[in-house]
Amino acid sequence: MGRIVRTLTLLCLLGPSALGQTAPVSGSTYREYARSAADWTWDHYEETIERWEASFDPENVFGYRAPPHLLEMAVIYAHLHGEEGRAEYARRARRVLLEYGDFRSRYPEAAARQRPDYTDGVPALPNFFTVMRYIRAYDLLNRAGQVSAEEKEAIEALIAHSMDYVLRTAEWGTMNRTALRAEALAWAVRALPDHPRTPLWDMQRRALGDDNWGNWEIEDATIYHGVWLYALLGYADCLGQSAELFRTPEMYYYAQYFLNLMCPAQMIPDFGDANWLSNWHYYLVFFEAAAARYQDPRLKWAASTIARRFIDFDRPTNVGLGTFLLDCARWAADGLACRMPDWGSQEVMEDVQGKKIVFRNGWKEDSTYLLLNYRDEGDGGLLFRDYLRDTIPVEEEKMTHGHADENSLVLLMSGASVLLHDGGYRDYMPSGPYGAYRQDYFHNRLCVRAEKIWMGQREGGHRYSIRDAIPGQSILGFLRNAGSYRAVRTQKIDFLTLSDFDYSRTRLIDDGMGYAWDRVVTYLKDPEIFVVFDIFKSHAEEYFTLANLWHTRVIHNSGPHWFDTGYDEIRGRALPEEMRLLIHFPATHFRLEGTEPIARHYQDETMIHQTTAHHFELGETDVFATVLIPHAAGTSPEAWVERIGMVSIDPQASGVGVTIEHDGEHTLIGAKLDLRMDMCRDWRRPRYTYEAGRIRYGKLATNGDFVFAREQAGRVEYTIVNLTRAEYGDQILFQAQPSYFGLAFDASPETHGIGKVRYWRGRAEIKEGG
Repeated sequence: MGRIVRTLTLLCLLGPSALGQTAPVSGSTYREYARSAADWTWDHYEETIERWEASFDPENVFGYRAPPHLLEMAVIYAHLHGEEGRAEYARRARRVLLEYGDFRSRYPEAAARQRPDYTDGVPALPNFFTVMRYIRAYDLLNRAGQVSAEEKEAIEALIAHSMDYVLRTAEWGTMNRTALRAEALAWAVRALPDHPRTPLWDMQRRALGDDNWGNWEIEDATIYHGVWLYALLGYADCLGQSAELFRTPEMYYYAQYFLNLMCPAQMIPDFGDANWLSNWHYYLVFFEAAAARYQDPRLKWAASTIARRFIDFDRPTNVGLGTFLLDCARWAADGLACRMPDWGSQEVMEDVQGKKIVFRNGWKEDSTYLLLNYRDEGDGGLLFRDYLRDTIPVEEEKMTHGHADENSLVLLMSGASVLLHDGGYRDYMPSGPYGAYRQDYFHNRLCVRAEKIWMGQREGGHRYSIRDAIPGQSILGFLRNAGSYRAVRTQKIDFLTLSDFDYSRTRLIDDGMGYAWDRVVTYLKDPEIFVVFDIFKSHAEEYFTLANLWHTRVIHNSGPHWFDTGYDEIRGRALPEEMRLLIHFPATHFRLEGTEPIARHYQDETMIHQTTAHHFELGETDVFATVLIPHAAGTSPEAWVERIGMVSIDPQASGVGVTIEHDGEHTLIGAKLDLRMDMCRDWRRPRYTYEAGRIRYGKLATNGDFVFAREQAGRVEYTIVNLTRAEYGDQILFQAQPSYFGLAFDASPETHGIGKVRYWRGRAEIKEGG
C-alpha cells in the first residue's frame, strides 16, 4: 500500500504529463523563450553578420538575401517594448531597422544588372516570407514614439521600395505565397497610411487577401498548409480582424482537419511537398490561436503536444522560433486545459476538400496510425491553378504543391516506429531526377503504364523456346519518365469504422490513359493487420503494366512473396526500431516480384514491387492483394505468412478474398472487383439482381460489395456491405425484404423489388452440412 501511495505522490509532483496527459504551455513560457532568444542573438550580433558574409552567394537563384535572424530579433524587441516599455528594447530594434538596408552594399552591381526585377535597385526586403517582420517592428516603434522624423523618412522609403518589388513578382490565388504577400502589403498600409503609394498597396492587398479570406486553399502539402495559415493569422492580426477570420467556416474546418491528421510522431504527417517533421512551428501557432478562439481543449492538446515534442525551453537560442513563440504568447489562451482526442479511425474530413482517411487505434506515441491520401488536384480554384500553370516552370507537381500520391499510403506507424513513409519534397529545384520525389513511383501506390513491360523469364520457364533465365526490364527503368504529373480524378466509394475492423474504398480515374483503380483498405483490429486490395479496371482495349509499389529503408529478412521491413532513419534522423512491417503478397500467379534501389526522401531506400502486364479488354479487371502486419522486432513474421491465403473464387465471378487464420479463428476479407457487375437491366428499378452480383467466397456467398466474416467453433460473425442477400452453404444468413418500385421506364405496372441495405452485421450458428 505504501508503495502505491508513494507512486501516486510522485506522479502528482511530476504534473499532468506523467499521468498520461499533456500539460499546457503557458504564455509566459513562450514569451520568455522569445525574450531569451532575442537577447542571445543581440549578444551574437556581429557573429551573425560574419556568418552571413562568409556564406553570402550573389548567384543565389533567389537573388539578394540580407542576414537572417536580425528581423526576428527586432520584431520580438519591438513587441516587448510595447508591453514593458524598456527603452533598451526599442534601441536594439531601431538599430536593425536603420542598418538593414546597408547590407545591400555587399551585393555586386554585376549580379544586380543580371536581374530584371532589380532595375529599380536592389530591394532591402526581397524575401516575402520575412518582409512583414521589418514592417511590424517599425509600426510598433513608430506608434510608441520611438522613431525620429529623420529615421521615419529613411525607414519608410526602404519599405516603399520593397513593397513595389513585392508587387513585381505577382502571384495570386488561395495559396501560401499569396497570403504572405497580402500580409506584407497589409502591414505596409497600416504602417505607412499617408504614403502616396498606400492606395495602390491597399488595392493589391484586397486583391490578394480577399481570395484567401473565407476560401479553400488550393494546396495539398504539409509545409505550405502551415505557411498559409500563419500568414492568414498575421494578415487578420494586422487588420484587427482575428475574431472575424476564425468565424469563417473554412478556418474552423482547418482546425479540425489538422487536428485529426495528427500522428503518433506528434506532428502532421508529411504529404505533398513536405519533409519529415518540418514546419511544426507554424502548426503550433495555429493550434494555439484556434484553441483560444474556439475554446477547444483538443486543439490546445495539439499545440502543447507539438511544443513539448520539439522545443527545448532550456536552450532559447533560436530567434526564428522565438518569433513564432511570441505569437503563441500573444494569441494563446492560458487557463484552457488540454484534452487528448479519444476517437478512432475516420475520414479527414470528407471526400471533397480533405480526401484523406486515417486509420488509428489511439492518439498516443505508440498507437497505430495509417494515412491514406486520395486527394487529387480537384475542381476548386481553377483560375488560380491555371495562372500558376501558365507562369511557373513546373511540371512534376500538381499546381497545388501536391504529388502524384493519389491513393497512396503516406505514413504507417506502430509502437512509435515508422513502417511506411512518404517520398519527400524534391531533390533540387524545380525537381530532381525523374521528378524526384513527386512522381507516382516514389509513393506507396499502384503505378500504371499503357505499355507492356518486357518481363523476361525465370530459369526453367516455358515462355520462350529455351529454358534459360532471360532478364526482364528494370521496373523503375520501365516506369520512370521525366516525372511529369498526370491529371487524374479521385472519389471516395465507401468508408466504415466498426468495432472489429475499419474499411475504405477509394478510386482513382485516369481518363487520358483509360483506367480506374480502386484501393480497398481493411484495418483488422485484433490481431492488428492491414489488408489492401488494389483493383484495376480497364476503360480501353490496351496493353497495361501494373506495378504495386512499396518502399522501405531496411529489409531485415525475406522469403517467397514476403519482406520484413522497417525504417531506421529518415534523412539522418534516427528512428525507434521496436516494430517492423511484414509486407506479404498472397496472390502470386502471373506476377513479377522483387526489389530495386531508389533514392527517396534524400536517402537510399528500397522499392518492393509486385508487377503484372498483359492486354486488357474493355472493362477487364485485375487485382493485387497485399497484407501489412506490424510486429515486434524480436518476433519472426514467417508464421503469419503460412496463415494467410487467397480465397478460391469462380473465375467468372468478379471478386477477391483473403483468409487469415489466428487463434482458431478463420477470418475472411473479400471485395467485389467490379461494383457495377450487378446491373443487368435498365427498364425498371432496382437495376440489379442477386444472381447477377453474387460472388462465392468459399462457403459464403453474397452480392455485397465487401465482406468481413469470422468463423470459429461452429459460429460465423459477419459484416457485409451494400447487399440484398447472404448465404453460408445452403443456409440463408440475411435476406432483404421486398418493397414496391414504381414508375418503370417501360410503363409496366408497379411491382415488387428488393433494395440493398447499407450494411448488415450478424452472427449465425453453422448447421451441420452447411
